Amino acid sequence: MGIRYLGLAFLAAACCAAALVFLFFGATGAAVTKTVSPSVQLGSSFTLSMNDATNVQWGSQSAGASLSGTIEAQVTANVSWALTVQPTGGDSSTHELSDDTHRIAASCFTYTSCADSANPPPAGNGRSTSTQFDGDNQTDVWTGGTPTVGCAVDITYVLNVPGSQPPGAYTTTHTYTLAPA
Repeated sequence: MGIRYLGLAFLAAACCAAALVFLFFGATGAAVTKTVSPSVQLGSSFTLSMNDATNVQWGSQSAGASLSGTIEAQVTANVSWALTVQPTGGDSSTHELSDDTHRIAASCFTYTSCADSANPPPAGNGRSTSTQFDGDNQTDVWTGGTPTVGCAVDITYVLNVPGSQPPGAYTTTHTYTLAPA
């Protein structure tokens, strides 16, 4: 009977231990729930870089020359966008190519624009007809652009130097603007 009594005592002690474990760990209350709400506010973001500007630095040329060169506007935007250009240098009143004494008429200096074949914009339109640079206003280079993680617009400059143009070092500056559309 001693062994049986020991077995029952052991069983009773084990049940008490299990009950204590349950009381401390299992019966302390219901689960606790908390929430976290991550949030972020994004604004419009744009990046614009101009590549291959050396393609429109023609160096020494003869009067009567017809010159062309293509530059590339690389665009990233998270909203619809448009790209414009405006002459901001050169002749002080017209912003045409100038050597401080003479100028090359705006009608002789034009551009067209199109989607880059390797990395085109997802939407929009360029300038398929020759367009003069307007010193008083911004002119469209690309319209109807949509959000993109990166695309390129090719801009081809054409300069027809009049045969009677006086010698000089002619220059101007063009300012490109990328803005929400």
